[in-house]
This record gives sequence, C-alpha cells and structure tokens, in this order.
Amino acid sequence: MKTIKTRFVEIVSYFFILLFCYASISKMMDFENFQYQIGQSPLLTSYSDIISYGILALELSVSMLLIFEKTRRLGLYASFVLMVSFSFYIYLILNYSEFIPCSCGGILEKMDWRTHLIFNIITVFLAAAAILVQTKILKENLTSAAILMFLLSLCSVGILIFLHQQSVNLTEKENNFVRRFLQHPVDEERRFDLKVNSYYFAGSTKDSMYLGNHTTPFILSSIDNDFQKIKALSVVPDQSDFTFKSSKMLVKNNHYYLYDGTIPILYKGNTGQTNLKTISYKQIYFSQLQTLNEESFPIITYSLEKKIQSLGLLSLNPKVNSKVHPELLEKVNDGIFDTDGKLAVDHYSDKIIYSYSYKNKFVVLDSNLKNKQTFHTIDDLSNQQIEVVHLKDGQKKMKNHPVIVNKSVFAYKGLLFIESDRMGKFENKKQQKQSITICTSSN
Repeated sequence: MKTIKTRFVEIVSYFFILLFCYASISKMMDFENFQYQIGQSPLLTSYSDIISYGILALELSVSMLLIFEKTRRLGLYASFVLMVSFSFYIYLILNYSEFIPCSCGGILEKMDWRTHLIFNIITVFLAAAAILVQTKILKENLTSAAILMFLLSLCSVGILIFLHQQSVNLTEKENNFVRRFLQHPVDEERRFDLKVNSYYFAGSTKDSMYLGNHTTPFILSSIDNDFQKIKALSVVPDQSDFTFKSSKMLVKNNHYYLYDGTIPILYKGNTGQTNLKTISYKQIYFSQLQTLNEESFPIITYSLEKKIQSLGLLSLNPKVNSKVHPELLEKVNDGIFDTDGKLAVDHYSDKIIYSYSYKNKFVVLDSNLKNKQTFHTIDDLSNQQIEVVHLKDGQKKMKNHPVIVNKSVFAYKGLLFIESDRMGKFENKKQQKQSITICTSSN
C-alpha cells in the first residue's frame, strides 16, 4: 500500500506532466506566434530559433521522464531546473528589460508577468519538496539533494545571464534581422481624416502641422494642434511661366519653400502669406531638397562628370558656390539606381543623412557634407542586385523591381526613423500586412 509521501511525489509528477504537456501543445498549435514572442524577448532574441524548438523538446522530454518510476527522480530535478530558469527569466524581464514582451501561450497567457512569477516560484518549491520527499523515501542524504538543487539553480541562472549578455552583443553587432517591437510605442491622441491619400508632410511650427498635396502643388494646407480643422492656402509665385513636373512644399521656422528641381527653381514665403519670392533659379538641377538654414540646402543631384547620383549643397550665399560631392555615395553598377535613396536633415544637430533604398546602409555628414560616417540598419540585405537595361533612346531602366529596404526616413534629435516594408525574422505575416513598421537607428 502506497504511503502518503509516495502519493505526494506521484501527484506532483502528474501535475508537471500536465503542465508541460499543456504548455508544449499550446505552443505547437500556434508555433509561429510562439517564435515571434521568443524573438521579441530582450534576453533570447538572437537565439530565438534554437530556443523555440529547444523549449518544446525539453518540456516533452521532462514529461516522459516523469511518467516512469525509474526516471521520475531525474524528471523532478529537470522540472525543478526548468521552473527555476523560467522564474529567473521573468525576474530579469520585470527588472532589467527595456520593455516587457508578450507572455507564453495557453492559460498562462491570461496571467500578468508578476502573477506568472508567483506561479512559477510556487512550482519551484513544489518540485523541491517532491525531490526531498522522494530522497527521504529512498533513505538518502537530504543535505546532498539540497546542495545539488542549489548548484543546479546557480547553473541555470548563470546560463540565462550568459544568454542575455550574448543576445545583447549579437543584436547590436551581428543582428540577423530579428526586430523587437514595443507593445504600445504610440498612443493615438487625435485623428483627422484627410479624405484623400495625395497629401504629404511638409513640416511643422509650434502651433500647426503643414501638408503639401501632389495633385495641387500650389496649395499649402495647415492643421492646428487640436486637429479640429484644416486651412488651405493658395500660394502665388512671383514667376510661374514654367512647366512644373515635380513641385513640392517644405516648411521650416515660419517660412515655407516651393521647389521644383526639374526647372530648377526655389521659392520662399512666410507661413500664412500667399506670395512667394524666387530665391534660386537655374543654379543646379536636383531631385531632392532639404533645408539646413536660410542660405544652405542639401540636395540630391547628378554628376555628369562622374556619372553618379550625388549629394550636394545649394547655396544662396553669393560668396559660397553650390557644390556637388560625387564621392560621397557608393557606385556599384549604374550610379543611378544603386545609389537611390532618401535625403533627411536632423535640425537639432545639423546633420545630413542619406539612406539607401535598396540596401541596409545610411551615411551621416555634417552641415558642410564632410566627416562622413557610414552605418548599417538592422536589415540583413547589404547589397541588393540591380539589373539595369539600356533602352534604344539612351535611357536606363531596372529590369526587375528591387526589394526596398528603406522606404522613407525622418531624422529627429539624433534618431533616424525608417519605414520598412520588409518582414523580419519570426514576424507575423498577417500583422505585417496590416501595419506600417518604423525602425529607429542612432545617427
């Protein structure tokens, strides 16, 4: 007849069998989401592929050990180590993580992290009690069993600390395109329906946000900070007898600019006033323009001499010539498509940033286009192969649509915000299609 102590060990064993089997089956039923959650973990990001399979294998293996009486003791020690590891993992998440990822699947997903930690600690003591009871049944040394559990606990804690440190190093230096998402990075305060999708952000002042419109290039719209109403201002250039092909608006420091690099021309006006004055005409052709100050404008142009798309500075100062720097961008093939990208300016640091469209690189320069620094984004696409076709009329065309790595960029206070349509490792395909992904990099 079995004693109460033996029954206790069996009940604890059956409890862990049920717990591990349920947890592993829940993970397998939604394995893609489980991998995504492991990938979001700040401790396990770089090992998410191995760990996602390893945890399933461990939980099922421990369950098998607990079923048979001959291997039950080993199964209880394994259960103890697993629960210590899970408990310490949650402790690290709660106290040393920049953000808290989602919990695991099944019924435990309904628990918050602190409740989950309490539950795990209880299971640690339960496993330890079963080990000690079984040791006493077998008339073995209780002190030896306690010391062994202590040493196993230290080993599991040490392994988790090691994984955390290695994961941080690999994420920062050798990331394989595993992105971590904050659960609630943006809280919507106000919304204004623009009705059409032809608007683009032109700039902002202390009390208003300004929008240009691709279909009506001579109208500058403004929305106040309360997002209650939109005002449209019809601008009037001092000369407009041109064929405008690529007109855009730009707002900075209570001034707004209208420009078209195909003419090329640049106008300036005061926000709230309709009249625009020409400040640059036929100085240099350009495809993109940003503003540093009232006299200096970073541009993207084309160097006929070097046959490469180039960074340059359009200067309104008569004592300073406009300059083109063809050496700043990397020409791999044709010099046009392989250097395609987006120009941005960080007005707080006066840094000029150029992000390549088809590879994971961006360059940062000072206000004089000097002191160039090259950085890589988290994306793993370092060199997109672009095949260029030469047409009979002398024009060039890309044979196939390349993968866009950096779709659009915005710089603010030392951070570069990058819109990316690429799906990172372990990310949810459905969620990716329904959202816009914005990544940040220090510039």
